[in-house]
Amino acid sequence: METLNEYIVRHRKNKEKADDFITYLYELMDKYSYDKNSDLYKKAGISRQNWSSIISNKSKPSLNTVIRIAFALRVNNHECKYLIKKAGFSLSSNSEYALIIRYCI
Repeated sequence: METLNEYIVRHRKNKEKADDFITYLYELMDKYSYDKNSDLYKKAGISRQNWSSIISNKSKPSLNTVIRIAFALRVNNHECKYLIKKAGFSLSSNSEYALIIRYCI
């Protein structure tokens, strides 16, 4: 069974990861001149409620949502992989899905 200390440490790490994702997302938004959140989440086809939930750390974005954000931002391959990593995912080179995403980026 998990101790209280282990529980606290695990949750702090999860929050730090989420903060890192959001920080990097905002850096990309600045780089690609997205002044308003609404411009990005509309272009990515994400609901305002889902976007708000992600930005406020109430929920973790799915891999598909992160990929939609990357496509909407029109990031390069390196930035896409890094954004996906910051969200806690990876694209395996063994997966056809991952290869298609990499090709499209």
